[in-house]
Amino acid sequence: MRIAVDDIKAAPTELQFVEEVSELNRTLAGRSEAEYHLPVSLRVSLAHFRSGEDLILSGTIQGEFVGTCSRCVEEYTSPIQRAFSVTLSPQFQTTHREVELSVDELSAGFYSEAHIDLSALVGEETLLALPSQPLCRENCRGLCGQCGTNLNVESCACRPLWRDPRLAVLSTLRLPSQR
Repeated sequence: MRIAVDDIKAAPTELQFVEEVSELNRTLAGRSEAEYHLPVSLRVSLAHFRSGEDLILSGTIQGEFVGTCSRCVEEYTSPIQRAFSVTLSPQFQTTHREVELSVDELSAGFYSEAHIDLSALVGEETLLALPSQPLCRENCRGLCGQCGTNLNVESCACRPLWRDPRLAVLSTLRLPSQR
């Protein structure tokens, strides 16, 4: 979805729309860190207004994602809900000289065209809402390191791993807080 910059007025305007996720799923498929996909479209509630030349966009994104747990390698579904607020400033054309940007300018968003692409904003905020380490639940026990059994479903009969007796002295060490 796109909004014409000239249509953004000083009075807040509210929008509600559904954002298709096919492009975002292609982006997620190209990442190697974690496996996610979005099974259904995202619901977006957005308010926008102008403050001088700056454009203020704020709202919420709601939906769900399917991820692969990093401990037990099982797929799970989890909700996404993210509130966001973005200020976009006009990008002024500069001469071909080097300009040092301030910290505020480095963290700011800019617009330079006659339209604002809300799909890009929704995609960026959705990526920020995804967990960096996907877990099906906080107390996921993961897989057995020896036999690969999912310890959330069943327990295994594996013995504890062999420990090198030369390192046994390290188990007697205590931190000052443990004495």
